[in-house]
Amino acid sequence: MRNKILGTALLCTLFLSSCTIFETPEIREPKEMQVRILGFDSCFATIRIESHCYNQNRIGFTFKGGELDLMLNEHTIGHAVIDTTFKVAGRSNFMVPIQLKFDANKLGQTNLDFTKNVTVTVDGNMRGTAFGVNRTLPIHYVNQHMINLILPYAL
Repeated sequence: MRNKILGTALLCTLFLSSCTIFETPEIREPKEMQVRILGFDSCFATIRIESHCYNQNRIGFTFKGGELDLMLNEHTIGHAVIDTTFKVAGRSNFMVPIQLKFDANKLGQTNLDFTKNVTVTVDGNMRGTAFGVNRTLPIHYVNQHMINLILPYAL
């Protein structure tokens, strides 16, 4: 009986501590953000961004996707659903692939100047698992970046 109580207490402690030590990873985008244009379909463009992130947690976790809204200079670009799963080591850098389809005509009407810094805003969430505990963590990122558009078939 004593071992059962001790085991339950240990499991509760592990559960509660894993909830507090597994925090949202940091987004660490370089000043020049690479945006690869994958293609055009009618007036819609599909882009891919490899988001640079850092897991500041001591423990590793399994990244299990997420959702985000992307804005440039307060102009909504679109919504992305990330449906990839991969393992992330503790205190390590990792990349999250983000693919997004948006209305290129609508973006053209914003008069965004990609030769200057733009304010990139990302709001959403990510899902992850550590020690069998699933968490949905908020993502909020705002920073100035120079956007480097990489056209299809460019080397």
